[in-house]
Amino acid sequence: MSETLERYPPDQFMIPCHIVGKNFSPRVASEKTGIQFYKQTEVGEMERIGKQIATVGHASFEPPLEVQQVENPYIGLFWMIDTLTKHIDTLRSCGADDIYIDLGVVYHGDLKLEFESDFLMKLANLKIPFLISGYEEKGENSQ
Repeated sequence: MSETLERYPPDQFMIPCHIVGKNFSPRVASEKTGIQFYKQTEVGEMERIGKQIATVGHASFEPPLEVQQVENPYIGLFWMIDTLTKHIDTLRSCGADDIYIDLGVVYHGDLKLEFESDFLMKLANLKIPFLISGYEEKGENSQ
C-alpha cells in the first residue's frame, strides 16, 4: 500500500481537489478564498518532482482533518462540494482552467457508494469532473 493510502483507515475517503491552469496562481487563490493548499506550484516556479520550470500553476487541497476524521466519511465529501460551490468562480478568476475532485475510497470486502440526489445536483452544478477510485485494503495475511 502506498504511503498516501496508509494515512487512511479502511472505509475512508481521500477527497483531493486538483486545480490546474496556464495562468493559475495558487497563492492568489489561497489569499482570496482562504483555502489551504497542501501541494501548490506557481507558473514559472521549479517543480518539486522532475525539477523543471512549471508551465502551468497547480494546486491540491482536501477537507480539514477534523472534517475527515468523523465517523461518516461522506461529511468530507459534502465539505468539498460546499467549499467549491462557494469559491469556484473565484478559483476560475485566479486562472483555474481545470478543476476536478478525485475521490479515492479505501475499502475491505465489497465496495458500494450511495449518493443522495441533493448531493448529485450540487456536484452537477459545479460542472467539473468527479473521479472515483477504489483501493482494497489488504489484510495482513493477504499476498
